[in-house]
Amino acid sequence: MAAGKKQSGKDAMAVINEHIKNESYAPVYLLYGDETYLVNQYRDKLLSAVTDCEDNMNFAKFAGEKIDPMEIIGFCETMPFFADRRVVLAEGTGLFKKSCEEFAERIKELPDTSLILFVESEVDKRNKLYKTVDKLGEALCFETPNEKTLAVWVKGMFKGEGKRITDDAIRSLIEHTGSDMNSIKNEIDKLISYTVDREDVTVSDVEALCVGNSEGHIFEMIDAISRKQQDRALHLYHELLENREPAMRILFLIARQYDLLLKTKMCLAENKNYADTASVLGIPSWSVKKYAEQCRNYSEQELKKIMEACQDTDYKLKTSQASDVVAVEVLLISLSR
Repeated sequence: MAAGKKQSGKDAMAVINEHIKNESYAPVYLLYGDETYLVNQYRDKLLSAVTDCEDNMNFAKFAGEKIDPMEIIGFCETMPFFADRRVVLAEGTGLFKKSCEEFAERIKELPDTSLILFVESEVDKRNKLYKTVDKLGEALCFETPNEKTLAVWVKGMFKGEGKRITDDAIRSLIEHTGSDMNSIKNEIDKLISYTVDREDVTVSDVEALCVGNSEGHIFEMIDAISRKQQDRALHLYHELLENREPAMRILFLIARQYDLLLKTKMCLAENKNYADTASVLGIPSWSVKKYAEQCRNYSEQELKKIMEACQDTDYKLKTSQASDVVAVEVLLISLSR
């Protein structure tokens, strides 16, 4: 059965849940976005509703950028064998980043006994295939939920395991891991195992178990730099290196963090409140307080000079003028002097 009338401002999760509830499916779906945890969850949820992935006669998977898209067409044009439909899962094909006009046209002609589910990390909305899928079916972007939704999700994950977690512990967990749901899920699993003999999960449990992600280390490093604690900043840098974090990525995270500090500084100078600043920066509102505290240690001009220093280091690395590990260390020494 075909899906109902499309709406603007779609909530990706709500769309798929509604289609499954009504057993009314679009002929083609595209799932993409930064939140890979949700993309994978709803990929599996949709597939479970529309097909049996063990049924090799009626289900096919195509993966990678070397696939022949016309093989997808060929599979879909064949009538299903003792099933309602033939289903294709196409992942990481890169078809939404390049020209494939013939494929886009052929999709319009597929029989109603077929369903294609695309899962991509990157899409170009100007791409003809994207426009075709968006018009013919559902192009659904999965973005990182806001902090309120994340908190509800975290609480629900623990409740499902018969545990309770305090609001302070949830906030601490997200601060340690960042807002990536895969990272949060991994830490939740560890906390459930760690507290196997009791129901309550506390801030102390989170701090004892969650080592924190690279972004948390970078935040601590910048805090040390702003306080001119050079030894502390270098210690954190070497910890990241020992954890096999590439120096180039560390430089990227440092530059991004200072960019957020600069933007926070500018927003506060315009008398924006924390909620408006969070909206401009695209970060949780509770994070703004931390950035506001850090950026007080700098003038706007100082932050701009630091951004220039980061760009200069990046240029030296890309033009092979310096070793990446050494160049980033020199930058840290310079900033914390």
